[in-house]
Amino acid sequence: MAHLGSRRRMSPGLRTRIAHRKAHRTPPSPLIAEPDEMMGKAHELFQLCDKEDKGLITKRDLQRLQNELPLTPEQLEAVFDSLDQSNNGYLTPVEFSMGLGKLLGVNLSHEEEKENSMMEETFESGWSDGPDEEDDAEEMLFSATMEHLGASRIFQEHKEIRDLWSRLRKERPELLSHFEEFLYRVSSYIRDVHHEKDTLEQALKRKETDHGREVRCLYEEMEQQIKIERERLLKKDASREHDRHTVLQRDLVRKEQELEGIVLRQKQLEHQLQALNNEQLQTRVQNDQLRQLNDDLVEQLERTKGDLERSHENLERLKRQEQEGEECKKRGDMVGL
Repeated sequence: MAHLGSRRRMSPGLRTRIAHRKAHRTPPSPLIAEPDEMMGKAHELFQLCDKEDKGLITKRDLQRLQNELPLTPEQLEAVFDSLDQSNNGYLTPVEFSMGLGKLLGVNLSHEEEKENSMMEETFESGWSDGPDEEDDAEEMLFSATMEHLGASRIFQEHKEIRDLWSRLRKERPELLSHFEEFLYRVSSYIRDVHHEKDTLEQALKRKETDHGREVRCLYEEMEQQIKIERERLLKKDASREHDRHTVLQRDLVRKEQELEGIVLRQKQLEHQLQALNNEQLQTRVQNDQLRQLNDDLVEQLERTKGDLERSHENLERLKRQEQEGEECKKRGDMVGL
């Protein structure tokens, strides 16, 4: 969006009216579902459209929602066009779910559109004529809208959103409320994702702490058991000291081996993921080697077959030569007689 240097200030009366409208603006629609409910509704609507189970829906498929949503075919086409950001002619489940807020907010947008229109008229009447003043009014209205939707702190870059919002406001005002509803849903979804991420990280940290505590407790318990066993054996009769000492040494070795096994198991668990990843790579390498070996064997078999055929031909030729030699010899003997 353009930032102009010289702009006139807003009148105090206009500033008061804008603040009053921002303070009393209607909150987002109560029909907007919680994330789990919204995802369930999105899945249900997507299944109604995707009768063939293709994994995507087209504009024609979306018309099947006429009995589910109070929308005309033209409105459904407009909703599809607004959701199809990539302009590829179809929607994936993710794209459809992210845009569900537009579908749920259709019947609740009229009052908000009226309020936005009144606020725009207030801006227009409170500024003097000129493009700078109009940009200032539109900028303040956009900032107030983003703050109201809870999206100002979610999106670091507002320029593309600002341009699209301004374009819809001027060219397609009937879709502006859907776009704002969509921003609200995306912002809520991102906040939920961040919250879930923080929750998972905290749970992972707690799990690591609990695991370390369990290992330490096990180590301390084993040390205590070893100590108790040692003290008990040392209190035995002196006549059995040698045998008891031998038993104690065996127990100590066994306990130490168990402790080493626990430590080794812990290291194995830590390297298990890496081993699983390496296994896939090794399998691919082995498959490549087996294919190469198979190709070599096939080539060797072809060469062996060729050698065998040539040997067979040479053998047949030698047999014929030998037979011809014998016949010549017989004829020579007959002539000599």
